[in-house]
Amino acid sequence: MKDDYSDIINLEHPEPDPVKHPRMSARDRAAQFAPFAALTGFDDSIDAMTEEHNEGIV
Repeated sequence: MKDDYSDIINLEHPEPDPVKHPRMSARDRAAQFAPFAALTGFDDSIDAMTEEHNEGIV
């Protein structure tokens, strides 16, 4: 077995079949990398705690 990949280094990258695997739009692709929304409501809790804390400082 070759360790330097010289047998495959210059091969063309295969393109997927556009019927079976259509290209994803940039918007759909970006949605896959959007932040995970498991902490829904977390920002509201932080804001409420901050508000309570700030009221105690006055």
